[in-house]
Order: sequence, then C-alpha cells, then structure tokens
Amino acid sequence: MSWIAREHDPDWPFDYVATEFVLAPESTALFVIDLQQGDMVKDTDYFGGNYPDLVDYWNSRIAELVMPNTKRLIEAFRRQGLKIVYTRNGMMTSTGDELTKRLRPKATSGYDRYPGTPAYEIAKEIAPRDDEMIIDKPISSAFTASPMDHALRNMGVTDIVLTGVVTDMCVFGTARVGAELGYNVLICEDACASYTQRAHDEALLMHARVFGRVSTTDDVLWEMDMA
Repeated sequence: MSWIAREHDPDWPFDYVATEFVLAPESTALFVIDLQQGDMVKDTDYFGGNYPDLVDYWNSRIAELVMPNTKRLIEAFRRQGLKIVYTRNGMMTSTGDELTKRLRPKATSGYDRYPGTPAYEIAKEIAPRDDEMIIDKPISSAFTASPMDHALRNMGVTDIVLTGVVTDMCVFGTARVGAELGYNVLICEDACASYTQRAHDEALLMHARVFGRVSTTDDVLWEMDMA
C-alpha cells in the first residue's frame, strides 16, 4: 500500500508548497539511520516500567516492519552497486558530558551507548560492508558537523532514501537538513519507527508538506526499477 500525504492532510496546499521529484537511481543513496544493536529490542526497565505499551509497539514495529524492509532495500541497493550510508548515534564518552543538556540520557541505566560498546554498533542483521560509509554523530542530523555533505557530493549523490530511527528525531533531522542542502530526500515510511504512531505520522507529514517525499518500500523499489 502506498503512503499518500494528501490523504493524511487533505487541507494542506500540496500543489503549491510540496517538493516533487523522481528518484534518479544512478545517483541515489540509501541512508540507514541509527539502526544500532541497542535499539533492536527495548524492555520496560529502560523506560522505568512506565510505558509498557510503548515497548510493545516499538518492538513489534522494529521486528515486523523496519528491519525486514531495511534489509530489502539494502539488498536491492547492493545488487545495483548503489551507495549505502550508515549512521550511529550516541555519546562520545561514557559520561555524555560532551552532549548538550537536553540530549544527555536522563538515566544512565540501560544507556551504555558510546564507541566500543555493543549497543553502539550497527545491528548485526544489516552490518555494513567495508565499502559502505559510517557516520558517527552525537546529534540528530547526520549532516551537522560531519563530512556527510562533502562525501555525498564527491560520490555524485543527489537523491536520498531514508530508513531508520527515530522518525521524528534523527530521521527527520537528517531529512530536513539534507533537503535544505539541496538533496532530494525521501523517507521510507515502513522502514522507520518512532515511539508512538502519532509521533511517526506527524514527522512524516512535516517532511511531506514542504521538504521532500514519503513513500513505502514497495513503491521505492518499483520507482527505482529494483522490485
């Protein structure tokens, strides 16, 4: 099933302000945003036992949608010899003192995520190859204070397909900055997740209204002739 922005917000003037483009396969890169080992499964201890519904929702979406669809996209991009970029998000030190205050973990228990820890590494099921770039970041956007823009222009990338977590944080943060730098950015709806369905949907609409496109895995593969 396709994801159509107009159906989610029929009153918005998409004809006037939405960004329209068709993916150019030869210059499209796949971004795998922060699909790290520590995010594959959440438990109630991490959220203090206060959000069991959130935990169930997250774990189901990651297992049933995000990981299977991300794998499909990775396999398709690799078959075509296209670029894949991974990002890792977390602290740069064990204390997190280098982060702005609002980004510091509110509880250190369950958040041992910094270089060298298992939780920081890309999920084993989608491990990057030696020829695939990894960008480490302590903030939401993969473009901010990183060599991402420089590297993509050197690789001839003009279009981006985004997967990963969290939809309304690092995925949308990367998408918005990428769009403002001039890239055509598409968020793959069924290969992303947030903590709630509402947060997920609202982020997708924010992107689709002005900055870029939202689509599904099936539609991306069909558009790029990789189905």
